[in-house]
Amino acid sequence: MKRLSQLVVTVIVALVAGACGSDSQLPVASGKGNVRMINAISSSPSIGFLIEERTIDGVEYKSNSGRVRWDDLEYTFNFEISRPSLGDPERIASRLLKVTRDIEYTFVLRGTLDSPAVDVWDIPEREFSGSETIFELRVGHAADALGDVDVYIDADGVAPVLGQQVATLSPGEVSSPADIETAEYVVTITAPGQPGDIVFQSEPTDFAASQSILITVFEGDENDTAPVNVRVFNELALNLPLADTRFPPTARFVHATPDLGTSDIYDDAALQNRIVANLAFGDITGDIAMSVGEIPITATAPGNIGAIQLEDLLTTTAGTRLNYYLTARSGELVGLQGSIDRRSIETVARMTFFHSAANHSFVDLYVVDAGTTIEEQLPRQVILPYGFQSPAIALNAGSYDIYLTVSGEKTVLDGPIRLDAALGDVVEAVLLDRVDPSLAEFKLFPPP
Repeated sequence: MKRLSQLVVTVIVALVAGACGSDSQLPVASGKGNVRMINAISSSPSIGFLIEERTIDGVEYKSNSGRVRWDDLEYTFNFEISRPSLGDPERIASRLLKVTRDIEYTFVLRGTLDSPAVDVWDIPEREFSGSETIFELRVGHAADALGDVDVYIDADGVAPVLGQQVATLSPGEVSSPADIETAEYVVTITAPGQPGDIVFQSEPTDFAASQSILITVFEGDENDTAPVNVRVFNELALNLPLADTRFPPTARFVHATPDLGTSDIYDDAALQNRIVANLAFGDITGDIAMSVGEIPITATAPGNIGAIQLEDLLTTTAGTRLNYYLTARSGELVGLQGSIDRRSIETVARMTFFHSAANHSFVDLYVVDAGTTIEEQLPRQVILPYGFQSPAIALNAGSYDIYLTVSGEKTVLDGPIRLDAALGDVVEAVLLDRVDPSLAEFKLFPPP
């Protein structure tokens, strides 16, 4: 036994010595490259971006992750989503990539969640001194439904001319980098070979020097007034939206206080342009086209511009949608504006409401399976204050009953209100006072 033990030890020592004398098989990095991700799947939730099993970032639609530097080795990059009906994240795509030093890689996820495409747009990293008069430009196409396009970058007032486009792209493609003198430019997208067939045209935008920018074409979603959306990303992960000037912003007006009588609404100082007539308590308009900037809003008695009930300013941004609530604060009539995320997400239904029931400073929200009482249930949201929009809650597809209660109590202010939710729904509501101050009304918006 002693001789056997000595033999085993001798073999082990020999193996260790041999290993120490040979070259290591592990890869050795010689530098680093940069990676980032763009989410171009319009109906997706936030998509997790991972290097192997390590999370880099979560990325919303039309957004990009921050850039991160990694050794110039080979990695599998993974993409995951969460579904409320599943406990664990769902991996939807993977891409093997050998990172090369001093190269920036942009992963672009487009298509659908069931069949995503992963494009990788790469470019040599570039350092700017800050004294340049140019910026580095690339254009990427991530809008599958748009098909092939031509992209023009010109001064304001210069019509697109065939042959002068900076890129002709199919979905998933990106242009080669080009140095452009810094100035104010209009981005125009047209059908291929047809400069007069404009599908997108931006407002004049000042592109600063000493940066590398990636102009990316997306499909518009329910938050956009135009069918095409364009974003500008730079190397610092700046995300600048460009709106199509041909599609005005919109506002939806909600009469949310009994302190204001039935009203006409005007959007000009001279009270010549009536945009809403006979808006009664509890009424909710559809989307109304507005101009861009600070808009004077005046509510008057119906048919009587001399009987002014409320004066306010509404601030709009090109290409966007907002809600405008006629409500009260500290006994004064006010207008409150807010933007709601209306984008349909195919993995979830979402619900939010504006609390405008002045008789109840704070409320709790219950959302339970249809036919279930709230006695043994916990609220989904608590201590929701008057005058504020509630955070959106996520729901699976199904039939639910909604209850509003006095905060911290089971005292029902309104409910049950039946809600049949489908994945992708975005449900909006407003909480209103009733004649009986011990109650409230939870009123669902009609579809936009």
